[in-house]
Amino acid sequence: MTRYVVAEGAGVFADALAELEAQGVRVVSGFRDGAGSEAVCAGAVADSADAEAALLAAVSGSGVLVDATAPREVIDRLCSDLRTFGPVEHRLERRVRPALTREQRELVALLAEGLSLGEAAARLHLSRRTADRRLAGARAALGVATTVEAVAAFTRLRN
Repeated sequence: MTRYVVAEGAGVFADALAELEAQGVRVVSGFRDGAGSEAVCAGAVADSADAEAALLAAVSGSGVLVDATAPREVIDRLCSDLRTFGPVEHRLERRVRPALTREQRELVALLAEGLSLGEAAARLHLSRRTADRRLAGARAALGVATTVEAVAAFTRLRN
């Protein structure tokens, strides 16, 4: 389970929450022991007591999404403690996510599964030319030059 620590920056917590929900992750409000390893506990950490609650949720096996408003030393300590359980993503600003259309996402997702462009086009009931154009648009939106780079970038965005 990925542990997130979200720090300064308007909207960063909301962006991370939306990403988790888009991935189908079960998000529970607040840091509770026993939420389960399939859940991510999400809440604000305004002081050391909140940081302790977030850490206890991680100890119980839950993922943690933190809206960090506590003093810097509290957040730094929390990040350090969470790293003993796994990777921590410490976000300091909003991310600009490439805007792929639903159709582009569907096509690149099939390519990420290992299908060829022709196979993906057939599965989506597209002509090869339409699939080529859709893929070119996805590469442009992702800022990459090749299909392999597009699949890698798409996979990183999904995770």
